[in-house]
Amino acid sequence: MKELFAGVILDMISDAVDKSYQYRVPSQLHGIVQVGCRVLVPFRSRKLNAYVVSLEREKVVSETRDILKLVDPHPVLTPELLELSAWLAERYYNRHIETLRLCLPPAGERVKACFEEYVLPLVETELLLEQSALLRKRALRQSLLLECLAHAGEDGLAWSWLRRKSGAAKDSLHALVAKGLVKVSEVQRERAPLPVPPQNGGELLFTREQALVWQEIVAGLQGKSCPFLLHGITGSGKTELYYRAVTAALDQGRTALIMVPEIALTPQMIAGFRGRFAGQFALLHSSLSPGERYDQWWRVKRGEARVVLGARSAVFAPLENIGLIVLDEEHEQTYRQGDGPRYHARDVARWRADHHVALLVLGSATPSLEKYKEVKEGKVKLLELKERVGGRPLPSVQVVDMRGEFHRGNRGIFSRPLLRSMEETLSRGEQMMLFLNKRGFSSFMLCRSCGHVMQCPSCSVSLTHHTDPDHLQCHYCGYRSHPGKACPACSSTFMRDFGLGTQRVEQAVHKIFPKTAVLRMDSDAMSRKDAHRKVWDSFKEGQASILIGTQMIAKGLDFPNVTLVGVVAADITLNLPDFRAGERTFQLLTQVAGRAGRGDKKGHVIIQTYNPDHYSIITASAHDFHTFVQQELQRRELLLFPPFGQLLLFTCSALDENTAREGAAALRASLEAQITLTEKEELMGPTAAPLQKVRDYYRFQLLFKGEHLECRNQVIRDVVWKLRGKLKNTRIAVDFNPLMML
Repeated sequence: MKELFAGVILDMISDAVDKSYQYRVPSQLHGIVQVGCRVLVPFRSRKLNAYVVSLEREKVVSETRDILKLVDPHPVLTPELLELSAWLAERYYNRHIETLRLCLPPAGERVKACFEEYVLPLVETELLLEQSALLRKRALRQSLLLECLAHAGEDGLAWSWLRRKSGAAKDSLHALVAKGLVKVSEVQRERAPLPVPPQNGGELLFTREQALVWQEIVAGLQGKSCPFLLHGITGSGKTELYYRAVTAALDQGRTALIMVPEIALTPQMIAGFRGRFAGQFALLHSSLSPGERYDQWWRVKRGEARVVLGARSAVFAPLENIGLIVLDEEHEQTYRQGDGPRYHARDVARWRADHHVALLVLGSATPSLEKYKEVKEGKVKLLELKERVGGRPLPSVQVVDMRGEFHRGNRGIFSRPLLRSMEETLSRGEQMMLFLNKRGFSSFMLCRSCGHVMQCPSCSVSLTHHTDPDHLQCHYCGYRSHPGKACPACSSTFMRDFGLGTQRVEQAVHKIFPKTAVLRMDSDAMSRKDAHRKVWDSFKEGQASILIGTQMIAKGLDFPNVTLVGVVAADITLNLPDFRAGERTFQLLTQVAGRAGRGDKKGHVIIQTYNPDHYSIITASAHDFHTFVQQELQRRELLLFPPFGQLLLFTCSALDENTAREGAAALRASLEAQITLTEKEELMGPTAAPLQKVRDYYRFQLLFKGEHLECRNQVIRDVVWKLRGKLKNTRIAVDFNPLMML
């Protein structure tokens, strides 16, 4: 028998082993070990798990060691996911094992299938009842068990339920087993992650615009097509098109993947998909318990679920024969994984759509500039929905200049126009949403005697003051401390809150409208599982009139009785030190404004700002996407920022500030030695990061800007990997086209 060799990737995160190793496949494992299998291999003096990425007949190293055993009976990775992981490692400068792990069953070996004991009858119903009557006086618990089983049928009942119903112990069950009346069997039980009840509403009638878009989607599902950008204003009926497209894909015998930016914020969409595709639907996202993720993933792997709905990580779902991929709210930055392994789910979705010759639909009311530029270049086809379903008008928008409010003596959180609108909305029995993209009570605490600001000891940021319970917290590392009454620097008691957060807005609302029920939706209030759904249900049922929240309330929520949306401070995202700040502000304002007037009542939006003349705020208030895009693209092209150029952000971090600075300088020197810059390429830095210290690590950055930086991948990868080996006390991270520059 000719020898067989396997190329494997070791299950070990280290630059030193980030490559394929060759092992000999023992003769007894020929035909058993396949590409995608997990195997156990000897490595130096250890035994490690590894993943087979290739099988070869030729020996490429002088000495090889044997694979020890097969860990799983079947391959855990498909050829498609192996190819995808290799592409992802190269594009985003990840280690190969990190991208492989993205494609593996969730929770690895820590979670197994859940089995439950079932008690099954071995005799007919009449005999069970007869024996139950005979045992009634001398063995009551056995009698009750038999009586319950007599009405259960041949499928039996779960022992946990029988135990509660009858009060019987295991001894009673064992006695019935010994008499040959019943048997105990283990049945695999699925851990259900779907608290949202299904909605079985029928198909809605299409508007004229929807019908035209639907014709394009039907044609796209028939064969190879470029991706579609579905630009539909808020409330224009994009979701109904998604439902129909999934049905069409299933009718072709194919599968469908639907992605949303945050799963907890789309209860209506979950309910709709679960109702329309009952028995074929799976939910995948990181907020599920490990056991729930495990069960859902294997349902998809076994082909039981042909429709998958999920957040970012669902893009790696083990679906076969994909016919449709939908990325709803494609502009959202939550699709980007910012920490290692880095990736953008939109890029992965496009790769998988190309691989399966599937239709990719990118939906948004505020498309990203990257996708809109691709429309102009003919790489993506634009489909537009410019009208709301039912002919409902977009809400009117009023911009309030808070500088004028200040000069007129208003020192409160709410402007007079917003307060007046809030009073009128409540008097009509309608609901409102107040948006502020900053959680907590205040941005920081300052001593008015000496100027000391309460800072995080591990990060170069001020601590945010929270109430309920009262504490100071860092939003980067999670550090907490008690606020105290005295300044730690000068012992003064003149400590004061500055800035604004959702908790402070909630307090102000309670003070002005003490009898009005208020709900708050931010990451502090939503920390418990299923908290989003409970708030959604309460607000939908009218149990509260005011919903206060961060960007969590800006998308995915549809409440017909909401007629007023107040943007408390539009400048928070506008003033971030990032070239995408204007785009993010426009998107957030447009999305949150779209929550108003989605029913039969007219909607109104009030935007409070200190920058009323900024083009992002002007165009958002006018619902003018095209003017905003034109202005923003001109600015980006001038600076060669995405989508006209590409960026590589290098971050060197170390526990010592000088070590981090020297590491960044060494990285620049190494890059300059290996790369000859073209006229349209620029290497900037090193400079201290805007957020210089995070979790005790000092951070220095370099920015490489150019048109086709993917051509430099191998050179840059070699430079970074070698330097990591030399600079033992310095971390070096590479981020391709980062969404945040902090």
